[in-house]
Amino acid sequence: MRARLFCALLAATSLFGQCRLPDIAPDSLDRLTPAQLLDGGHFLRVEQMLQPVLKARPQDARVAWMLSRAKASLGKLDEAMTLAQSAVAAEPSNAAYHVQVAAVAGRLAEKASLFRKLGYVNQARQELDAAAALDTKNADIQWGLMMYYFAAPSMLGGDREKAQQMGRQLAAAVPDLGHYYQGRLAIEMKEPDKAEAFYKQSVGENPLLFEPAWNLAMFYVRVRPDQAKAERWACHAIHTDPTRADAWALLARVYSMCGCWTEAEKVASMAEAVDGENLAPYYAIAEAAIEHGEQYEMAAGFLRRYLSRPIEGNQPGEASARMHLGTALANLGNREEAVKELKAALELDASLEAARAELKRLGDKPR
Repeated sequence: MRARLFCALLAATSLFGQCRLPDIAPDSLDRLTPAQLLDGGHFLRVEQMLQPVLKARPQDARVAWMLSRAKASLGKLDEAMTLAQSAVAAEPSNAAYHVQVAAVAGRLAEKASLFRKLGYVNQARQELDAAAALDTKNADIQWGLMMYYFAAPSMLGGDREKAQQMGRQLAAAVPDLGHYYQGRLAIEMKEPDKAEAFYKQSVGENPLLFEPAWNLAMFYVRVRPDQAKAERWACHAIHTDPTRADAWALLARVYSMCGCWTEAEKVASMAEAVDGENLAPYYAIAEAAIEHGEQYEMAAGFLRRYLSRPIEGNQPGEASARMHLGTALANLGNREEAVKELKAALELDASLEAARAELKRLGDKPR
């Protein structure tokens, strides 16, 4: 009742529902090229589209590169590395192909043993240096090097001051992307005030960029909660690219901030009509409900729906979804199914301490 009254108050004061959502043709995704689909986060579709193309044209470096990007985002890192390396071998003068090898190496390093981690880190640095030698002004290459200097240990050339310096140089050369990357670096360095300012500068330079608007909305959801500001920027992100489910998921999450579940579900339904392969908005609502400590039945239903289809790349994985489903089921009194889902989550990702804690609360132990 309190949440419904709050939603009504927001509507009456014009703080809620300011977002005028765009009309989107049902076949919008069918009109996009593979490159546009990749940029919009439609990795499952790209994989399905390009797999037979590469089989017919195994020496096509561009197809291998695009398919590598899709595979990497879907978590298929070994396949992604093979494809990226084949693209470099076929066309070593293309800087973007070297960047892709570096990006996959960085992902592989995250879960590798110490010995293999060092190898991947060195590989990433070598590929980024090769890319930079081929294209000195490419913003993505500069961002890759910025993150290398930020994250690498000093013994391997890590230098956070150099990372910040590169950010300033990039912002001077390419203001819109440069300020955006400065914002991302500021988040990594736990400097939220700077991140907020950089993201706003980026949008000011180029209102058509999706990433800074999306990151501003997420900033006002997670870092400095402010529903009105979060709604504004999530809406901005949707208008920048209405086909991107992660923007719709963020808007659904924004409406969940006040417990406005009906409005959030409407957004998820609209998003599904645009891209039925990506159910991230339903996950976003379910996660918010669990964090609120309410609407467990709705959350369980949405999470089962999310798990019923292949999960889109760069979206919350199966392990997290099963962990939340287990928590929802536990709060609904279904202990047996809750334990089953929580154990499944830990089998997929043993680092999920929240799942381990919930199992302990239920009087069970992970296998």
